[in-house]
Amino acid sequence: MIYALKERIGDPNLFCGRKKNMELLMNWANGIPEEISKSRALLGRRKCGKTAIMQRLFNILWNKNGYVVPFYFEVLEEDQWLLDFATDYYRTLMSQYLSFKTRTILPANNRTWDFEELISMASEINDAKALKDMEVFQRYLKAEQEHQAMRWAFSAPGDLAQNENVFFLVMIDEIQFMTKYIFHDKAHQVQGHHLPGAYHGLVESKVAPMLVSGSYIGWMTQMMHEMFKGGRLKKTPISSKLTEEEGLEAVYLYARYYHKTVYDEAAVVINSLTQSDPFYIASLLGSDWEEQDLTTVEGVKKTLAYEIRDHEGELFGTWSEYIYSTLNEVNDQYAKKILLFLSKERYQEHTRLEIGKHLGDQLDDSTLEKKLRALEYGDLIKRPGLSHFRYCGIPDDILDLIFRDLYQEEIEHDKPNIENEIDIRLKALEKEKKSLQGLVSDLKGRVLEWTVYRELHHCQVQQQPLFEFQKRFRPFKPQFAAKLEAILALASQSLFSKTWIKHYIQLAGKTPIEVDVLAEGSDAESCWACVFEMKNRNEKNLPTLKEAQSFVANVSLVKQWLTQENDKQVKWICPVYFSAEGFSAAVEEYLQEQCVLTTDWAHWER
Repeated sequence: MIYALKERIGDPNLFCGRKKNMELLMNWANGIPEEISKSRALLGRRKCGKTAIMQRLFNILWNKNGYVVPFYFEVLEEDQWLLDFATDYYRTLMSQYLSFKTRTILPANNRTWDFEELISMASEINDAKALKDMEVFQRYLKAEQEHQAMRWAFSAPGDLAQNENVFFLVMIDEIQFMTKYIFHDKAHQVQGHHLPGAYHGLVESKVAPMLVSGSYIGWMTQMMHEMFKGGRLKKTPISSKLTEEEGLEAVYLYARYYHKTVYDEAAVVINSLTQSDPFYIASLLGSDWEEQDLTTVEGVKKTLAYEIRDHEGELFGTWSEYIYSTLNEVNDQYAKKILLFLSKERYQEHTRLEIGKHLGDQLDDSTLEKKLRALEYGDLIKRPGLSHFRYCGIPDDILDLIFRDLYQEEIEHDKPNIENEIDIRLKALEKEKKSLQGLVSDLKGRVLEWTVYRELHHCQVQQQPLFEFQKRFRPFKPQFAAKLEAILALASQSLFSKTWIKHYIQLAGKTPIEVDVLAEGSDAESCWACVFEMKNRNEKNLPTLKEAQSFVANVSLVKQWLTQENDKQVKWICPVYFSAEGFSAAVEEYLQEQCVLTTDWAHWER
């Protein structure tokens, strides 16, 4: 895949999990040309992956090169004059629009092209409507008519969609900052509190629907209530947590990225103690602590405890800033007492009356409600469901430990023992799952790609063939045995120099395909590869014939790609279809007829 927009995540392969989020948004984006997609708001706290999701969605749509033009804009957390903001917004829009039209990757660091360059690009493709649109905006800019420039910029996606017979997806990241950091005057004295309200009508566009995001859920919710009445934005929650399987994949992925050795049992403990949060996983794997040890369970506990207490570390720095900014809004000891009270039993709901009693009934109900609302807007507590009377803590173990490390001694004169707290949670995990080894075995079976990839990668590093490769497949049908055994004999003796997991392959003029696991080797004259397709579903949802045919077609594309990449003859390709619970007889017969080896969890691990 071509990454026309540089993603903040860095290496695109670090984007992991989020399967359900991406499926939902892709289905939604696919409905835009049918004019059935309603604008959405992604709601999730900081570091939960909203930006990564939006930027990946941009690149997917850019690569599809279909009817939907993606536009991504981030509102910065810094003071700006409205005219400067409108200009930056408009140039970003036109840069991304012309990037899409001309198939040109955006400049380094996603900088925009200046107007001279944009006009040149539009002229080269004879886009008279885009040229006219830029001419009008520049007239407002030169006259310093900030409000006209703002309205023209905001309405431009919808106008271009109508004029150019295309559709736009307008993505605005951290839209709530528009209420605080944009000013109507050059001196930054007149704040544009209600600036997002300028989208009030535009947000209902069916030709240029919006996808906005905000990291302060309470702030975002209040803004949507005031400026986008009538449910104009459909709320789409983004959890900071991945699924358990996705979290374990993230542990292995970041371990590879940071060149850290992590054994299976320690990987499962990291995943569990971080609650499958990719930000926490990345912070732990990237720890600068001199005594960092992620090879043992004890080492993981000590490293996590250090990162929670380290005032210079990423974990503490991110959440202490989050906590300080919210407490400054409330500005008193009561807020800290409320947080400590609710954090003690974070999964239990407490009424406003119970919270007031804990504070010694020193606040009237109206004052207490205001403080609770401020803490809720700062995402430090939450109201379950639609209740306006009940509150509970946020179910985040690490944020809870950081908060109590900051304030528990100050409020209750009792300093928390972080390592002991982590140990208690680990023992609870072992009790719940019976044994860590049992949990390891269970999770390994649920992340087939990583199980196979790590084994192949180890063989690559050690420069040795895959251990007992010939014994790890289901029986061959007699009529196909000779060809399958010949391929297997070659693969069993060969070495690999490159291994990939969830690797995108791009051929000129074709849609990119994703290969679950790929291992490649070569010599002076030729190259070869093993290609794995994984399906981890129960026996009621075994691979279908259509899925099998799709894999066979992709193997053919992989062969073309190998020739393109290496400029050598392809000596052999060993395709493997790995279905955890096996195959129907008809599908397995088809695969083996197409010279595809078949295996399942029982045969692979025996």
